[in-house]
Amino acid sequence: MTIERIPRRRAWVALLLALAGVLTLPAAVEVARRSKRVALLDASYAIPLAFLLGLVALVMATRARRNLRWLRLRQGGTSVASAAVIVGTLAVCLAVAAALSVGFYGLVLLYQHSR
Repeated sequence: MTIERIPRRRAWVALLLALAGVLTLPAAVEVARRSKRVALLDASYAIPLAFLLGLVALVMATRARRNLRWLRLRQGGTSVASAAVIVGTLAVCLAVAAALSVGFYGLVLLYQHSR
């Protein structure tokens, strides 16, 4: 394996992880919708997984993009890394938004029970 292939492979893995991070929450909601055992609030257990997948993808993509620019490869590859950065950021933002939503829902329930 040549030195040029490592950052490209890291960029593709980062993109796959970022896509998995983005698709984790909708998959959890769909499982909750189709299952009689899993409630919608139980789907919130997928939030940390989505956050971690997005964060790992973001770190890997940033490192791959930096390495590809440092190597100054003519074949490119930085576009995949840039796409992975964007999708990884989206995964992290979706996970944070979902965590805030579940948190505010918990606060509303706490407020209703305290009255």
